[in-house]
Amino acid sequence: MVHNITQILSLGSKKLKMINPTKINKADIIGILSSSICVVHCIATPLLIAFGAGFITNPFFKYLFLIISFASIFKATEKITDTKIAIFLWVSFWGFLFSTLFKEEYHWLHYSGYFFAMQIIIGHILNIKHCKTCNNETE
Repeated sequence: MVHNITQILSLGSKKLKMINPTKINKADIIGILSSSICVVHCIATPLLIAFGAGFITNPFFKYLFLIISFASIFKATEKITDTKIAIFLWVSFWGFLFSTLFKEEYHWLHYSGYFFAMQIIIGHILNIKHCKTCNNETE
């Protein structure tokens, strides 16, 4: 029993040493979390308003998500080697920005905002996977 636990612990410590917690990975994780929270916020807003949480419609949240999204994509693509992923993330961001800022005037942009937020999540996941393969190639 003790032997199995030590094997598991040693294997876990080897795996932790293989993970390189760079700024890119942190930015990707922040981007994924922010976009996920944004999607949940947008979906849950009508329900929260029905329960009296009208503060959730404050424009502060919209701008906060946009700022965090911009910063995470900027940091994630700062030293990226795959330009396709960088282009994908930036196009997704600009689509998300346009959808978020103009969804009151054009109601169909409300739905494209969900699409672009999901694209940002996918782009960050692709960047994390790409960075893991880059780290494995350099070791």
